[in-house]
Amino acid sequence: MSTLTIGLIQTAVGMDPDRNLAHTLDMARTAIARGARILCLQELFRVPYFPQYEDADASDYAETIPGPSTDAFSALAREHNVVVIVPVYERTASGEHYNTAVVIDADGRLLLPAYRKVHIPYDPLFYEKTYFRPGDRYRVYDTQYGRIAVLICYDQWFPEAARAVALQGAEIIFYPTAIGRIAGEEPPEGDWRDAWETVQRGHAIANSVHVAAVNRVGTEGDLQFFGSSFVADAFGNVLARASETSEEVIVVEVDLAENETIRDGWGFFRNRRPETYRPLTRRLPPGKTPVSLGYRMPAEWEPHDAVWLSWPHDRETFPDLASVERTYIEIIAALRGSETINLLVTSEAMRTRVEAMLEEVGLDTRGIRFHIVDYADVWFRDYGPTFVLNQKSKSLAMVDWTFNAWGEKYQELMEDTRIPLIMNRELDLPVFTPGIVLEGGAIDVNGCGTVLTTESCLLNPNRNPHLSREEIEAYLEAYLGAGNVIWLKQGIAGDDTDGHIDDIARFVGPTTVVCALEENEDDENYAILQENYEILTASTDQDGNPLTVIPLPMPGRVGGAKRLPASYANFYIGNRVVLVPVFKHPNDEIAIARLRQVFPDREVVGIDCTAMVAGLGAIHCISQQQPSVVPSLTCSGAESASRGE
Repeated sequence: MSTLTIGLIQTAVGMDPDRNLAHTLDMARTAIARGARILCLQELFRVPYFPQYEDADASDYAETIPGPSTDAFSALAREHNVVVIVPVYERTASGEHYNTAVVIDADGRLLLPAYRKVHIPYDPLFYEKTYFRPGDRYRVYDTQYGRIAVLICYDQWFPEAARAVALQGAEIIFYPTAIGRIAGEEPPEGDWRDAWETVQRGHAIANSVHVAAVNRVGTEGDLQFFGSSFVADAFGNVLARASETSEEVIVVEVDLAENETIRDGWGFFRNRRPETYRPLTRRLPPGKTPVSLGYRMPAEWEPHDAVWLSWPHDRETFPDLASVERTYIEIIAALRGSETINLLVTSEAMRTRVEAMLEEVGLDTRGIRFHIVDYADVWFRDYGPTFVLNQKSKSLAMVDWTFNAWGEKYQELMEDTRIPLIMNRELDLPVFTPGIVLEGGAIDVNGCGTVLTTESCLLNPNRNPHLSREEIEAYLEAYLGAGNVIWLKQGIAGDDTDGHIDDIARFVGPTTVVCALEENEDDENYAILQENYEILTASTDQDGNPLTVIPLPMPGRVGGAKRLPASYANFYIGNRVVLVPVFKHPNDEIAIARLRQVFPDREVVGIDCTAMVAGLGAIHCISQQQPSVVPSLTCSGAESASRGE
């Protein structure tokens, strides 16, 4: 037979656990006398709802499994041949505490392991994290009368939990609960009781399973528990509902054959697309994030208001400092007039000297904004902020990552993590602080939802050892608006950043990437870059469109005994120009010509970076674009949208 009679025991709870146990046993016998074969008690049925207090001593309420509650109901189950769901405050042998539900089969056996509540709230008057460790899995139990699942209270707000047990074959989901209204408060979002019932009826419909929720009644402290225990069929129809104020036993006959009839008719399981559900398994970063407020990181080819640079001054970084200063002058000359240049200098004396150097070569300094800041080095791409844009509100914000000098390799540079907030004293932008280590050179986006990065950098234990690959992906989606992450493998030889993407591969259009390739099979970069190229050619954008991958040559070995990380991929895309590092190599002209093909509306300028790369970086490493708030990118449009202003 597919029909089954279930009973829900809704009680008011007093301060004496033993009296509560005896009273609930009496009500259970009433349900049995009325024909119930599976009984479910309310959450923490034996004890007052102590988690409404943040610092209560609840140790006397905890019990073991087996223990007093399970012993009593095991005997009842065995005597009357019924299944009973018994929620308790569990204390383990090692002293851990859980909010637990034990299923006792009709022969009195405890079906172990018990279910431990997975989702634990911590809200005013529901301070459960203080008392309960979370469970780590969902369980379905084969009982004499059917295959059932138990989820506890706060679990009911999470559709994933209901779907998980339904996929495991649960025919009915029981939700023992302790929920009520806060005395004297009127929630602005609406009535909690209505929402509580509605969400669980939704689980019944979406999963084509019966749902039975049992809640307590009465006033305890500042909580007024609203009862309303109910049973819903597999299409969400309420078969019975208890009152909001009175103790009550609900006994309902359900027809579990209805589950398959509705599931087959509506196709909710048959038409699932699990391959599209990967974002559901990502752990969301805490707090409000840019993407939740409509921000995204624009592609570098989108219009800029400004570029940020720091003037070089450290001879340990740049042994040929004079040559590097001349390189900076070339960069500023190429960018001036198309975007404001924000230039950090360490002192008024440095500002005066730099102004004189620029004027000496005929550069008007009126388009340059100097900022006197105490900074250690010039790697603005890595210690500067990531700017994000809300196109709808035409507003800009910044993401302030933690900079740890590429895995704490250079202690003297770690103070540069302060630079974003120093900048913001003047910019006064909204600031998002993820609290994780990330450098700007480690990421490259198409502005539409796809980001390039490398495993060797972002998964390196010297950055965020506490985060998994999936958790890092969640941060990239939440803070950049890039949920499609393309993971390349390693960076190039000589790169002390552990493999920044901006030496390897760069987006030059929504679906077009240039990728560094080494032609010399004996070069140590050859196999590394071939592997990255193959990954890219097999990858797609966020909409499933294949990428066009354009090879970009390498300049061969640059440097003496110590190889330097020279790459043409370290270019900067300005409003009117593309600045490409060159290294006095025959491939310089090939790289420039290839980039001219992909940027036909911009001037592509080679900048000699032979002296600069001795500091282990080039043009992209020292710069950070500040996007314009003018809308520019249509991700579903043609590639040409990426190449003009």
